[in-house]
Amino acid sequence: MAQNIIDTVSTMRDVALGRCRKRIEDAAKKAKGIIHKNPVEEENSELCCEPQCGVTAVLKRKHGL
Repeated sequence: MAQNIIDTVSTMRDVALGRCRKRIEDAAKKAKGIIHKNPVEEENSELCCEPQCGVTAVLKRKHGL
């Protein structure tokens, strides 16, 4: 049973790291101007005032991370 938990934690860690790497790569591309916003997104970006609902956004708000 302990090995099963360790495998699950390892898998979750690997998935989280992969997602973080993808976000970092996307942010770097966006900063370099490779990824451009759609004109529709630019128009609606000022109107969007909803708070983010992701796990990291909640942790940042709640715990100041």
